[in-house]
Amino acid sequence: MSARSKERWRQRLREMASYREVLLRFPVVIAWLMAATFVANLLIEEIGPADATWRVLVGLACAAAAALSATLGFEAVTRRREVIGPRGRQLAAAIAGACGFCLVWFQDALHTSTWLLAFALVALIPVAPYLAGGSGEAFRGLLGRLTFALLLSAIGWSLLGGGISLVLVSLNLLFGLEVPFELYAHLAAMTALLLAPLFWLALIPRRFDLAADCRLDTLSARAVSVLGEWVAAPLILVYAVILHVYAAKCLLVGALPSGQSGWLVSGFGICLVTVLVICRPFMRETRVLTGAFLRYWPWLLPVPLLLLTMAVTLRIGAYGVTPERYLLAALALVLAIIAALQSFPRWRGDIRPMAAIPVLAMLLASFGPQGAEWTSIRSQSERFLAIVEQPARNPQQAGEALAALGYLRNVDALARAAPAGAKLSNDTSSNGTSSSEEAPSLETVARAWGLEPSTVGGAGSGSPYFSRVYSGAAGIALEGFDLLLSGVDVSAGRVAEVPLPSGQVLRLQLEGRALRISSANTTSRFDLPPEVTAISSGPDSEPELITLRQDGVRLGLVLETVSGSHNPEPTLDHLSATILVNAKEWR
Repeated sequence: MSARSKERWRQRLREMASYREVLLRFPVVIAWLMAATFVANLLIEEIGPADATWRVLVGLACAAAAALSATLGFEAVTRRREVIGPRGRQLAAAIAGACGFCLVWFQDALHTSTWLLAFALVALIPVAPYLAGGSGEAFRGLLGRLTFALLLSAIGWSLLGGGISLVLVSLNLLFGLEVPFELYAHLAAMTALLLAPLFWLALIPRRFDLAADCRLDTLSARAVSVLGEWVAAPLILVYAVILHVYAAKCLLVGALPSGQSGWLVSGFGICLVTVLVICRPFMRETRVLTGAFLRYWPWLLPVPLLLLTMAVTLRIGAYGVTPERYLLAALALVLAIIAALQSFPRWRGDIRPMAAIPVLAMLLASFGPQGAEWTSIRSQSERFLAIVEQPARNPQQAGEALAALGYLRNVDALARAAPAGAKLSNDTSSNGTSSSEEAPSLETVARAWGLEPSTVGGAGSGSPYFSRVYSGAAGIALEGFDLLLSGVDVSAGRVAEVPLPSGQVLRLQLEGRALRISSANTTSRFDLPPEVTAISSGPDSEPELITLRQDGVRLGLVLETVSGSHNPEPTLDHLSATILVNAKEWR
């Protein structure tokens, strides 16, 4: 055997030894991945009920992510303190994987938000080795290594899967060999769930002291430095100025923050934390703007957090907790904790808690009584009962009650809103027997409380949407208005501009159940009356003049069409109308 052949065999043996090392290092993770691959192939062949099979597949994927986080976390602890052996690490990985699977399999009982759980478990992988020690620079080094390994794995998955698929397509086109579509699906499942993850696992470093990866003399580090110093930091500072100006405006005019301000502040907070985690080790304080950003960024948060807290508190007080509002409130708490940690010298500038606290918060919010869905169910059921137990209720309250009931239906929690001791029966089946043993329907629960489900947003048909058409000829008194704006059409998320004879422009925008109108010097927000959104889709209504007042400004509406949703509170998606104003109030 020639020397070249011997060297080639040695190289093959070294490659086999590296994969054997992966199998010995992550046996539990690989076992979960193999099980997930097997279940995916069952799903492709349509063996077993699809819903249960999908749940098992997602559960196994979450189990693999949880097991990997546990393995890396205990490996890091072992390297620092030598207290846990290999068997202990694998046992911990098996327990973590079983917990991840159970959270998905029992998601109905635990009210698990599967997408939030999966995202939290994936984000926990790079964080886990540094929960009990290490440094921010080392964490950033591992994050870079894992990201690069993921990119290589994705390229390998594309080349392997695409290459084999190309061979099969060539056999079909050139030789007429029939290749069933399921074979491509099996190939994609095998490469995506097993082969690509194995390649990624092989690239995970054994050492977690990777601070040297944050040196500024590497090309990638310089690129991240430029991104942070010249793009991210200036944009975040501009964003902060805008939010502070908006807060000052609210204070001067005595207005409350709009509902959309909560999402704007949440975007600001997420961008800020992301930039600090990714770019902070590479940003230099020698530049004036960058140095000011790195030194004073905690002081950018109090005012936006106050806006976020006020907006979420107002919406929760009016319409109860929903998963979205829960996550906004949790984000406000996370940002407050991160900012408060900067007052302690030990944690100042450390990016580990900036990454770990949001990940742990998502993990806690994804399941259980403290989670987003379970808390929302409690809030909406209490809100529903508080409304329906009143001796008298107006159309707006009835609409809010049915909106809360619609949310409970969507999460299979209608039983919480059923009257105590009442026997609720759904429609009878074809053989005349009652289906009362099944879960009650929205119509059944609503009528048990004296509500008519057809009066709000088509709730009786299971739709959370409403729409109204106002048609017919009608004479309408102008009632003191001197300017008519015809053909006004406004959609959610867009600003409609209407020119005035004076040359000024009115800008109209939908915000929840309100119409926001602004000119160069005046801004007013008009809440539409409850009957506009509380009355369901149905026969056309006759046009009529609706007069609204806000801060001394009058507005007349002659509606043509209006539509939106009732899940969980009335929200306008579209409005077309003729609008009456007094020109002097908008100069």
